[in-house]
Amino acid sequence: MTKEDFTLGMKTERMTDIALAFKKTGTLLAAIEMELFSHISGGAGTAEELGTAMGIDAEKADRLLTACKAMDLLREVDGRHVNMSDVERYMVKDSRTYFGDYLTYIARRDYALWDHVADDLTAVPDGDGRDERSYLNYLADPAEARRFTVAGYEASIGLGHKLAKEYDFSRFDHWLDIAGGSGCYAIPACERNPDLRVTIMDQPNVIVIAQEFIAKHGLEARIDTRPGNFLETPFPGGHDLASYITPLQGYMPGEIIAVLRRSLDALKPGGEMLILDYMLEDDKTGPLDPAFVNLAGVRRGRYLGRVNTGAEWCDFLGQAGYVNAASRWFTPHQLGLITAQKPG
Repeated sequence: MTKEDFTLGMKTERMTDIALAFKKTGTLLAAIEMELFSHISGGAGTAEELGTAMGIDAEKADRLLTACKAMDLLREVDGRHVNMSDVERYMVKDSRTYFGDYLTYIARRDYALWDHVADDLTAVPDGDGRDERSYLNYLADPAEARRFTVAGYEASIGLGHKLAKEYDFSRFDHWLDIAGGSGCYAIPACERNPDLRVTIMDQPNVIVIAQEFIAKHGLEARIDTRPGNFLETPFPGGHDLASYITPLQGYMPGEIIAVLRRSLDALKPGGEMLILDYMLEDDKTGPLDPAFVNLAGVRRGRYLGRVNTGAEWCDFLGQAGYVNAASRWFTPHQLGLITAQKPG
């Protein structure tokens, strides 16, 4: 169905807002790095108080405050600044749901790449581009792996709690969480399901950090770890659930099908495969965030990954030997949840 052209009669404001969105990025990152939202949550409310807290002049603080109010991050009540509700929840450092370090990390890491999209699309590729697979590159260095994994925990622990509430882990005894990262999905699932055991498989430098988070939650007896690269390492068998939670958008369909076919070895007959990943509408009209991830999967003319539709995910699972594949939205703006079973 053709969408209605709502842009008829509009002027240049929409294009200007898109083209200059980097100004919003810079302002938000500055506010996060200077802990503006945390200071407001802590009781500082005027430009003078906030300038003192951030170590800058009140005039400079006022300019930052003005920009943040224009972006609907803050509001002013009786002469004092107050965080908007989502800012208070996600941008205040001592909040359990703090998201700021992750946004800063990802924005700083990826920002420059978006200045060269046309070059990436038009470049003549040389080699297969595996040296540019960001996930593997970051994890090869222990310090970068720690930054990546800690930021990933911070960003995804809320998602882990959502998954633990909405997906019935009580049906399973032993789950293999492939590329399970920090344990941000395994930990909430175990907290809600006392009989569940989990093995997290990931890169060696990631496993070190995962063990720290597991110990912090007192789950060492029920969550164990196994170093490995899912492209090459043989999978341990005997699991009634296996999963890929967000790594597969970094690979092309042929690679995904091959990995899923190998993953059958991890499952008992009748065992379930769970995939949680970026997903596009079947007509590829969005959502926006997966569309951006999909576009960023082209680097210097090479394909470093692809975001797929629900129908495509189900087709991949069928080609890999699974049955009863089904997909649905988990977070409608971003992630799909896809399941299938190993034949009994």
